[in-house]
Amino acid sequence: MEHKKAHNFLYKKSLEKNYETLANHIKRIGPLKIKTSKMNFVDHLSKIIVGQQLSVKSAAAIWMRTEKILKEHKYKKINAKLNEKFKKAGLSRQKIEYLNGIIFNAELKKLTKKTLKKISSKEFYELLIKIKGIGPWSIEMSRIFYVGDPDVFSLLDLGLKNAHMKNFDEQTYNESFYQEFSPYRSYLCLYMWRMLEDENVAI
Repeated sequence: MEHKKAHNFLYKKSLEKNYETLANHIKRIGPLKIKTSKMNFVDHLSKIIVGQQLSVKSAAAIWMRTEKILKEHKYKKINAKLNEKFKKAGLSRQKIEYLNGIIFNAELKKLTKKTLKKISSKEFYELLIKIKGIGPWSIEMSRIFYVGDPDVFSLLDLGLKNAHMKNFDEQTYNESFYQEFSPYRSYLCLYMWRMLEDENVAI
């Protein structure tokens, strides 16, 4: 099983690099699985847009209302009535614009998880970066939690940076430092996020 291989690899690599605190944390937590989204890709991206720059609690509440609208709407193009519903759900004008750009994107609607798993990370990035509202961090999170890519490390993620600074010097927070943990860097992200969760720090 991949998650068990990842656990063993990351634990041994941490010991090899003399990262004792990280190694002990990985050993104590045990194997972690990447839980991928069961949504279709359009809904997954929509949820990312809705949740941007919001607390977890606020994002969940607004997404619940937005998801209900998405399931009910029958519009084939951008529509003022639909926009009004999104506004009442708690979305800003900018987020409504971004959301429309996703839900009415014919190319995105055709994409299945099976198709996305077959394309390279570079192709995946180029596919999404041209979509308004989707930036590098959102793409990296999608690679991990939608595609299930085992080898992504998001330097842009504030939680990962905070976890790094609990164990290492800030100057070492770079791509080359974490390249050592390839091909299981996504799993390493899970362990590092857990460092913060153990102390009830929001990520």
